[in-house]
Amino acid sequence: MTYTFHSVKPSPAIWDVLMAAPDSSIFFTRQWDEYLHRMRVHTLLIEVRHNEELVGYFVGSHRWLGIRVVIAPSMGTGTYAQGLCMLQEITPSERISIYQQLAQHLFKSHKADYLQICDYQLRNTEEDNALPALDAASIHYNPRYTYSIDLRPSETELWQSLHYKSCKYCINKARKEGLIVKQVERPEEIGPFAQRHSQHLKDMMRRKHSKGLPCQRYKNILALCRSLFPRNVLMLEVVTPGGISIASGIFAYTQSGTATYFTAASLEEYMHLCPNELLVWEAMRILHNEGVDDLILGGVAHYKKKYAPTLAFVPVIIFSRYSVLLNMRKNIKLLYQRVMYREKSK
Repeated sequence: MTYTFHSVKPSPAIWDVLMAAPDSSIFFTRQWDEYLHRMRVHTLLIEVRHNEELVGYFVGSHRWLGIRVVIAPSMGTGTYAQGLCMLQEITPSERISIYQQLAQHLFKSHKADYLQICDYQLRNTEEDNALPALDAASIHYNPRYTYSIDLRPSETELWQSLHYKSCKYCINKARKEGLIVKQVERPEEIGPFAQRHSQHLKDMMRRKHSKGLPCQRYKNILALCRSLFPRNVLMLEVVTPGGISIASGIFAYTQSGTATYFTAASLEEYMHLCPNELLVWEAMRILHNEGVDDLILGGVAHYKKKYAPTLAFVPVIIFSRYSVLLNMRKNIKLLYQRVMYREKSK
């Protein structure tokens, strides 16, 4: 099948169409686009048509890094996956065919040199991590692994699935210590919450000897929460009986869709009270009751296994005008993040 592509400006009508698509997630919404705009990331939106009929959109961004890069999703923003959002379900082979044709369009019409896509619809949860559609098309891709939690079972079943010693025990201990989880429900609470969450992140980054990502800075946390509030963000914090905020987390989501574990952190001196497990469990419970199907935890850190997640292999697909760029993903990532840090410091 042959497809044609046309760049369009984002509009409320287009975001409404994307929101109703089977591929949709929080990363294909007007609210997320507003957040990215505040991060100085400008969305590249391209219509996908077959025989003049609109069949979907490509959502990503573009930057000049010495070479012209088109990337979906934008790095350093907490955006887990973007790419194609189709109006009807299609096979992996059809999705790959569209990407092949889109790459040629971008190289010719946008003068792009490099295209990188992380498409959650191409994930594989089988143990062999095989991606036949990509292999058959001889497309270059790099592995990316993540844990996700299926929130469709009942709350009782979710609780039963948790690991006892490393999770249930910790949750019960946190409750016995009198810890409670508070949810931000009013707009005037967002600023103070973002400040406390930023302090929790700084404490965590100090322990890890890391400067963190641009999306983990206070003003960007504030931008995210304000853009997604009230219906697309869950802001939780764990508080001691004395009223001290010791842990907090942000989860972005759409009802009847997918949620993402955006950021979470706790203060080191209170970790013996087990606030993190209580925080994640409450997020799972609330998101389940909101009708969310899947919680993407992002990454495969060992501590996440206690929540009984599923391991998924999500390919990072790479197209390049020049073959030498195909194996330079790490270099391009460093360049991209350097640009992001420089812009955020202005």
